[in-house]
Amino acid sequence: MIKPQSLDLTPIPEDFFEQDVWTVAQGLLGKVLEVRLPEGSAAVRITEVEAYGGAQDRACHAYGGRYTLRTKPMYDKGGTLYIYLCYGLHTLLNIVTSEEGNPCAVLIRAGEPSWGIPLMQQRRKGAPLSRLTVGPGSLTQALGIPRTWSGQYLPTHPHIFLWEQPHPPFEIATGPRIGVAYAGPDALLPWRYWIKNSTYVSPIPKKNLPLSKTLSHYG
Repeated sequence: MIKPQSLDLTPIPEDFFEQDVWTVAQGLLGKVLEVRLPEGSAAVRITEVEAYGGAQDRACHAYGGRYTLRTKPMYDKGGTLYIYLCYGLHTLLNIVTSEEGNPCAVLIRAGEPSWGIPLMQQRRKGAPLSRLTVGPGSLTQALGIPRTWSGQYLPTHPHIFLWEQPHPPFEIATGPRIGVAYAGPDALLPWRYWIKNSTYVSPIPKKNLPLSKTLSHYG
C-alpha cells in the first residue's frame, strides 16, 4: 500500500479487530482513517467512537440476535465494515469486532482532519473546519464513504485504510452514547469514548458527567 509521503504510518494488524468491542473502541482513538478514491485521498485522526455490545446490548442493531440483510455484516469477523443509512439521511461507518458470530461493532463518530481537507470541504459544501468531520454522518460524507462497502473487509480493502501514527499520550473520556434513549437502562452505559480536550468531538450533554482515564497510544 502506498503511504502519503513523509508520514510515519503503520497498518493496523488484522488481529487488532478480533479483540472485544470495548478494547477496540478505545484502541481506535488516535488512529488515522484514510479513504482513497479517484478524486483524491482524505484522512482523519479518530477522536470519538461508540461501542455496541452485540445481542445483549439494547442499543445494538443485533440486540436479541436480530439478523437481517442490513445487520448481516455484524456477524462477520472483526474488521468487517458495517455501514448503514440512519434516518434516511446519514451514512454511518462502523467496524465489526470480536470473533465471527458475535455481532459487536464500533461506530466512528468523529475525527480531526489530517489531510485532503479541501476535498472534504467540497464534499461537505464548505462546512467550517471545526465541524467538518464531527458527527458520524458528517465524517462519512467528508471522507466519501458509500454504503456499498458494508460487508467488506477493512484490512484488505482497496480504498479505506486504518493507520497507526506516532503521537503523544492522551486521556480518554467516557460517557453515555448519543441518540439511544430507546435502549432503556443500556442508554446509560458509558460506552462512548473520546479524546479528552479534543475540539473535534460531539457536544457533551450537560447532564452527562464524563469519566476519564489516561492511556498512552504510540505507533
